[in-house]
Amino acid sequence: MKEEKRKKVGSSIGKIIRKRKHSQEQKRLKISDIKHGEGAHVGHLLNRIKAREVELTFCCVVLFLAIILIVCYFIFSSVQDRKDFNMTKVGELEVVFQDRGETLGNVVNLTPVDPVSDLDAGKLEAYEVEIENTSDESQNFQIRLLKDVAMVQEDGCSEKQIPYPYIHYQVDDGDIFALDATKRSPIIYTMSLKAHEKIVLPIRIWVADSLPSEYRDYHYHGNLVVRNVESIK
Repeated sequence: MKEEKRKKVGSSIGKIIRKRKHSQEQKRLKISDIKHGEGAHVGHLLNRIKAREVELTFCCVVLFLAIILIVCYFIFSSVQDRKDFNMTKVGELEVVFQDRGETLGNVVNLTPVDPVSDLDAGKLEAYEVEIENTSDESQNFQIRLLKDVAMVQEDGCSEKQIPYPYIHYQVDDGDIFALDATKRSPIIYTMSLKAHEKIVLPIRIWVADSLPSEYRDYHYHGNLVVRNVESIK
């Protein structure tokens, strides 16, 4: 009897143990399935995040390039509009002196002295001025050469100025003249422009090769200016 009870008890215990093992295996299987499902979900989320990162990076690059293009456009526009920056209004005339390298187009600096013959003067770089009549009536103007007082003071050369008769000039392909020594601001050109007419004038200014040797260390600093006048005398 005792043996039978033991066997029954042992059989019952074995069943219980087997049930527990089966239950544990099922739990492990469910946990594994859950972990696998979570892994797939996490992987999907990571792929979505990476895709969004790529989209965000692309948008940032496009935005950055757009900003660069806009900045370049404004810089280019400012360069293109340099004419407007150099343009001055003289009465009804719009005047533009084209820049000469690092200097403004109306600055005349004949220092240091480099005498040139009148025959070779045509090879010199010209000062170029564009003048446009913006009105509905004819306009008269003069181009004058004024002494650059500020530059003379800076150089301390007020007592060492090249005499005007040795400074020659030519407007366009016209005749060659020497500066008028009787004028403080010599008139080098006078003209009348019809309504809405425009003209571009090349002007060459140089020190004549007839300059005496005692003037070779002298200076000349001047500015070209355009003046609107009522009538041409």
